[in-house]
Amino acid sequence: MKIELLQAIDEEFEMCAEAFGGPVEEEEVREAEDDLQIKLPHDYKMFLLKYGSGAVGEVIVLGLKEAEFVATPSFVEQSLKFRKNLPESYEKFTVIGIDGAGNPIGFNLPNTEIIRFHIDLGEQEVIVNSFEEYLEKALKEEINIHF
Repeated sequence: MKIELLQAIDEEFEMCAEAFGGPVEEEEVREAEDDLQIKLPHDYKMFLLKYGSGAVGEVIVLGLKEAEFVATPSFVEQSLKFRKNLPESYEKFTVIGIDGAGNPIGFNLPNTEIIRFHIDLGEQEVIVNSFEEYLEKALKEEINIHF
C-alpha cells in the first residue's frame, strides 16, 4: 500500500486505537485463507497484519480481531455465512464489510474489485477496483454507503 495511505490510517489509529482490532500474526492470516480456501489480496492482507480490523474513514473493515468501539466480526465467519446464500459463482466471495441494509461488501476472488452484493436484487455493484482504493476513498468519505 502507498506510504501516504498507511500514514493516514496510522493517524486514525493513534487518535482512537479502540476503533481497530490490533495487529495479527501471519499464521492467523494463513489459517483464515485456509478456512476460506482462498489467497487474500496483498493490500487486504497488509491491513489485517497491521490493524486486524477497524474503522477507516467512513467504512468499517472486518478482519480477524474485534475492535473495542466498533462491531467488527470475523471476516471469515461473515464470508462463510454469506456464501451460503449467494449464487454459485460467489463461492470465493470474501466479506470485508456489511452495509446498513445487511448487504455484504467484499471481493469475489480471483477478482479484487470491491463489490457490494445487493441481496434483495440478486446483483452486484462494483464500488472500486481494489482494497487500497476502497481505503483511500473511505478516508475521503467518497464511498457513500450507509453502514
